[in-house]
Amino acid sequence: MSTIADWIWTPFLSLIYLELGVLFLLVTGGVVLRRAVPIFLVQIRQLGNQRTDGGHIGHTHGFFAGLATSIGVGNMAGVGTAIHLGGPGALFWMWVSALLGMSFRMCSTYMALRYQPSDDKDPVFGTPMVYLQRFFSGRWAFIAPLFAGVIIAKGLVAANLIQSNSVAHAIQEHLGYSSGIVALALSALVALVVISGLNSILNVSMALAPWMAGGYLALALWVLGSHPARTLASFHAVIEHAFTPYTLAGGIAGYSVMQAVQFGIARGIFSHGSGIGLAPFLHAANRDHPVVGAMMAGMIPLVDTILVCTATGLVILSSGLWHEQTGAYLTVSAFQMASGDGARLAVTLCLVVFAFTTIINWSYFSERCFLFLGGRNRVAYRWFFVMVTFCGPFLPVATIWSVGDLLIAALIIIHLLPLTYLLLRYNRTLRHDLNTSIASTEGGGRSLRNDGAPTL
Repeated sequence: MSTIADWIWTPFLSLIYLELGVLFLLVTGGVVLRRAVPIFLVQIRQLGNQRTDGGHIGHTHGFFAGLATSIGVGNMAGVGTAIHLGGPGALFWMWVSALLGMSFRMCSTYMALRYQPSDDKDPVFGTPMVYLQRFFSGRWAFIAPLFAGVIIAKGLVAANLIQSNSVAHAIQEHLGYSSGIVALALSALVALVVISGLNSILNVSMALAPWMAGGYLALALWVLGSHPARTLASFHAVIEHAFTPYTLAGGIAGYSVMQAVQFGIARGIFSHGSGIGLAPFLHAANRDHPVVGAMMAGMIPLVDTILVCTATGLVILSSGLWHEQTGAYLTVSAFQMASGDGARLAVTLCLVVFAFTTIINWSYFSERCFLFLGGRNRVAYRWFFVMVTFCGPFLPVATIWSVGDLLIAALIIIHLLPLTYLLLRYNRTLRHDLNTSIASTEGGGRSLRNDGAPTL
């Protein structure tokens, strides 16, 4: 399985992702890089005026839920694996994947909002299946159901098994609790939230994501600030070895540039999830102006990867442990080496919380796809999802990571290629609407219903 995953990502899919990212950035005029932050700040100030009820999700609630989905094992185990296998330069290519991924998220959310069905009970409401089903019919009608099926698999494997598996291994190695105890406790917590549905998931995400992400960043910055020389040397290594091979001492073969690209892009996508169709599930579940949701969606990679993954990566590189260790164990060990057992416990707690919030949000994504494919008993599906969480700690690590990489590759092909076709076909109208609408939304935003949007 790992051989197949390596073959797909080296260098074929990594380069395709980079090329499509540059294409999206050029065609949209880089609008997400220029305008996402101002619109985000406006929406944060309006948090108290936003409503979330039923299937409708306010923009800021969607942002924090999206952040809770993205910040997970990928920010710790994923960064550790990328650097261990790809060298310091892998962190640079994680940055690149995030900056390019902002345009992917913006375009997918915009298209979903633009073509929302009139009935918010419709299974495609607030999902990528809105545009996949509308524009790809006839012999291409298989794309939407195939996408939904792969999202369900991704939710069960990469966002459930991998998260719970990484948590169990980290707790067992650093706190001494068995996998059975972790499996029971984690699945019970997931059940408490997931069984109650979307509002419960959003409330927990809002309560945990901002504080845990802020606390983790504060700890990482304190560690980096305590060793400024090592931090600067690590940052220099990231930039240098993004484009030149990294040779180990004694002339031993080290890390090639292609390894840095491969593992940086693959683990970057695993962390921020851009291009695989996640953004509309949270950011398009409303009837506000499409540009607002699109820009809020574009902010996720900026926070998830440029801030959180960078902090993790620099701490790892500063520790010097990345040659011998990998995954979440490497991240926890790096913090422990810098700041002792207190940091080890704090980072382990952050890992547990991040994994937990990722799991519960992915239960909602996969449930929506289950309903789209004709499923009826959503409560039974939620219990099935909880059972999968329980199984995660007992499975082999390498196998489920490889399956996760394969599923991400499948989603890039199934979702990103059709989205590219839509971008190229309707780029003039899309770009015009984005540019002419942003000025008003930065001033506070006005509600523009679907039937008032321009026709592509």
